[in-house]
Parts: sequence; C-alpha cells; structure tokens
Amino acid sequence: MENAQGTITTHNNDANFLLGEAGASNTYNTTSNYTANPSPDIIAKVAFDPGFGHYEVYGLVDRFADRIFPCYQFASSTCSITGLTAPSAANAYNSSKEGGGFGANARWNFANKHVVFGLHGFGGSGIGRYGAAQLSDLSISPNGSVHLIKNLQGLETLEWHGKKLDIYSYVGAEYAGRSYAYDPNLVVLNATTGVWSVAPGYVGYGSPNFRNDGCYVEQAPSANSGFAPGSLAHCTGDSRAVIEGTAGFWYTFYSGPKGRFRFGSQYSYVTRQTWSGANSSGPAGISPEGLDGMVFTSFRYYLP
Repeated sequence: MENAQGTITTHNNDANFLLGEAGASNTYNTTSNYTANPSPDIIAKVAFDPGFGHYEVYGLVDRFADRIFPCYQFASSTCSITGLTAPSAANAYNSSKEGGGFGANARWNFANKHVVFGLHGFGGSGIGRYGAAQLSDLSISPNGSVHLIKNLQGLETLEWHGKKLDIYSYVGAEYAGRSYAYDPNLVVLNATTGVWSVAPGYVGYGSPNFRNDGCYVEQAPSANSGFAPGSLAHCTGDSRAVIEGTAGFWYTFYSGPKGRFRFGSQYSYVTRQTWSGANSSGPAGISPEGLDGMVFTSFRYYLP
C-alpha cells in the first residue's frame, strides 16, 4: 500500500473544485499541497523464476476525490438556484474516481551472465506519478470532477559485465494522453465592473485549442535579482512524451587489500515533446520540444 499524492495539470477551469489543501503546521510540509485521497494506493505483484529469466506481473489500483461546487458555474443546469449571478458554495458535494493500471517486467541473462537484457512496461489511468518524469495523473472536467489522464511507460535495459569493465545502456519513455473538454459555462469576473459573465472555452490537459505560440518568445527578466527569468505568455506546453536514452561504463582499475577504485562516465539525451496547440487564430499544430544532452563522470573509492 502506498499513500502517494495525486499530481494535477489543468488549465482554464473555473474554481468549482477542491482537491485538497496545503500541509498543516507540524504535520506536513506547509509549502506543499496534499490531495484528499479517500484511500491509499494498492499494489500487488507476482514474480516468477522459471529457470531462464526473471519475470514480474503487477497491478495498481488508486482512487482520487475532490469536492465539486456546481453553483460556481451559475449558468449550469446542475445548479438548482435560479437567478444566481455570482459563484456560490451551495449544493457542493464530494466526488471520487478510480484509476490504476497493469505492468510487467522481464530480465534475462546471456553469455554466462555477462550480458543482461531487460524490459519494463506499465500502462493505465492516473499513474503518471509512478514514472521518473512525474507526469500528471489527472486534469479537471468542466463540471469540476476529476478526469484521469491515460499514462504509458516503457524501459529497455542492456548491460555487459566483465571482470573490470561494465557497460550499460537504457532507453525509456513516458506518455500522457490528452484530457480536455469544451465548457459552455465558464464564468469570468470583469475586474472593472465587478460583473460575472459566461465565457465558454476549453479546459483540461493537452487541448489543441490551448495556445503554444508564445513558447518561442523569450521574455525579459521579471526582477533585477538575476534569478527571476520572465514567464512565457501563451505557452501551455502540456507534455505528451518524455524520452531519455543513456549509455555509460564503469572501469575498475584497482581492487585489492587497500580498497577498490572505479571510474565511470555516462552520456544522457533527454527530449520532452508536447501536445500541439494553437496561436491567436486557433489550432495551428504548434508543438514545442525541449531537449538536453548531458555528460557525467564519477571517480569512486570503496573502503576495504
């Protein structure tokens, strides 16, 4: 069992939902938010060692909940109060949704255990936080209810182990599906007149109607501290996939009564791909991408 906190990414929604709150003093981290999960995640795994290879099959069940305020969207038919012209907490209720997924791992040894090959796969809904990239588990529907994001994860490993030299390579990918809807009852407050009005639009995660054209426009710093870069405007950039490939080695150049010395080096290439978005005129298929190449080195001494 695991009491993991849900991760959320959603855009343009009304404030008609409540997932949780910030941590309480002396109990949790007061600078972090915590979701009101109705139950811990339940994980079950079965492992097999039939003689050739190691195999695992596992499943996950998780549950998310929020509180919905239907009269925030005063034009909505779900609010029974007539004549409402401003958001209200009336008729609020709790809602929950179950998610989870299934996965499998396999690992084989070849050439007298000098070569090791492995595969990992995991897929489901509301499981993004179980990946290294920490993609989102959920977005929010127009009515304020939780809408789970479909997630997929995969990993391939290939290793060679010698007397002094170990070489390894890993390739992994994580995917988050679109999760959006059109909300005809979005409400906005006119800051000048103080009047609420309906302004329909798209909400959720990964909508092709979310603007991405500002992702390519660098902004001036927002403060003269040297550590406050300007925030991008019109850059939703919801993640579609995060992919990383890495390769490296470890070489043991001394192992004896005085300890062990090892040197290692690794290269990693990471790319983050986003869902296509719009410009000021509408959907335009704009898909910003981030990438980074990294080199790491390490020298280690192990005490005898």
